[in-house]
Amino acid sequence: MKGWTELVIETPHSQEIYEALAPELNDEIHRSNIELVEGPGFVRLKILGEDVVSLRAALNTWIRLVKIAIEMVSL
Repeated sequence: MKGWTELVIETPHSQEIYEALAPELNDEIHRSNIELVEGPGFVRLKILGEDVVSLRAALNTWIRLVKIAIEMVSL
């Protein structure tokens, strides 16, 4: 069963957060695909998983990465 989720992070630091996260897109994450889009005042993250387990694992990873990026631009 495939699944997906989409997160929209509203922030005035959208470009910096996007640039911090973009290199992670090159990592090979098995059984999931990641789409990252930056717009004025937001970053949209879409995660598509081959199954619920891979979706949950990718979601946990990317939420952690987003949290770290937000903390870093807030320093």
